[in-house]
Amino acid sequence: MSDLEPCTDVRTFFKDQVSEALRNLEVQTGEHTEDYLVELLAGYAVSDKVQEVSTPFVQLLSEATESTGPERLDRMRNIGDAALFVSGFLSDSCDRRGVTQSYVATIGARAYGEVGRAARWLRSAQTSAHSPVFVELAQRFGAFARVLDEVREQTALCTDGALVRLYERWCATRSPRIFRRLHRRGVAPRAPSGTGNPSD
Repeated sequence: MSDLEPCTDVRTFFKDQVSEALRNLEVQTGEHTEDYLVELLAGYAVSDKVQEVSTPFVQLLSEATESTGPERLDRMRNIGDAALFVSGFLSDSCDRRGVTQSYVATIGARAYGEVGRAARWLRSAQTSAHSPVFVELAQRFGAFARVLDEVREQTALCTDGALVRLYERWCATRSPRIFRRLHRRGVAPRAPSGTGNPSD
């Protein structure tokens, strides 16, 4: 599935975090897709793939569409990975990049979709076998971005500052999902009177 070989401890750490995030968000998926998310996070943790995240998506997409064959699919998969990582782990960076989260999600879903469709016809047994994973990543991109965001919150919410930033996000959005995160971490925000029940 991946040509990266992150250390076992990193994989184990992210395996636990991804499994917990899937449970917390009640997102159902198969073992292969869960493993792909783990490999994606482990790969960014121990490699220089983060460079892809700093390259504008329009440039990455242009380079991919000008390629053909296996190179095109590799580039498209890397775009999907970068978009999913940005959407889940670096969502706050979208504004600084001058793009919206919906734009990044559209790019990522398109890239994964192309890989999933093309991979069915490749001779590589490994790539072909993972075609359903890429199709699912394309179709449920938003759900898996939320899973990675939950992993980020699980690993980052160990400081008062991180909790305050999450609380500020809840104040701005009144998101039930953020409310539940705060509640799991022992914070019970209260809506000002007249704003309704935040857990609705």
